[in-house]
Amino acid sequence: MASTGGTTRLSFLERLRDGADTRSWVHFHKYYGELLLNYARRLGASREAAEDVAQEVEMYVFKAMGKFHHQERKGCFRAYLRSAVVHALARRTKAQVRQEVVLDPRVLDQLAKTDVLQDAAWQQEDYFHRIRWAMRSIAGEFEPVTLEAFRLQVLSDEPASDTAAKLGISKDSVYQAKSRVLKRLRERIASLDSDLPN
Repeated sequence: MASTGGTTRLSFLERLRDGADTRSWVHFHKYYGELLLNYARRLGASREAAEDVAQEVEMYVFKAMGKFHHQERKGCFRAYLRSAVVHALARRTKAQVRQEVVLDPRVLDQLAKTDVLQDAAWQQEDYFHRIRWAMRSIAGEFEPVTLEAFRLQVLSDEPASDTAAKLGISKDSVYQAKSRVLKRLRERIASLDSDLPN
C-alpha cells in the first residue's frame, strides 16, 4: 500500500524547535502519540507503562528538539522516536523490579543496537499507524455504507457476496466502494507528511 519509512516535513521539525509553538506540539502529540504508545505496547509494556513511556518520550523530544538536527536520510526523525521509546523502556525496566509484563533488558539492549529498518515491530507499527491516521482523515469523504463495505471487504476479509447481503447493496457496489476507498487511502498516505502544519 505505502512505504513505511516516510519522511517528516522539515518545516514542521523547525517549528517544533520553538517550544512556544503550541499548535505544532499539539499536532505532534495527535500524530505521533499513538505510534509511541502502540510501539511500547508491542514491545511488551502494560497499557499504563506504555502511556507513561509515550509521555516521557514526548517530554524528552520537547526538551531535546532544540538540539535535534535533521538529516537528509529518509526516516531519520521516526528512527529517533523509535530509539527514544526503546531507551525509555530500558530505563523503566532497570528501575522497576515488578511490572505487569516483565520486559527483558537484554531484548531492549539488542533493540537499541538494531537499525530502525531491521526492527520489524517498529516498521509494522509505523505502517499501521499511517493507515489508521489516513482512514480517520478520509472518513468524512465517504458515505457510512461505503466505509462499512470497505471495512468488511478489506479489513475483515469478508466475501463480497456476504458484505453485499449484510449491507443491502449489490456486489458491484461493494467492489466500487473497495476501489474508491483504497484509491483515496493510497493518496492520503502518500500525502501524510506534507500535511503536517506549515
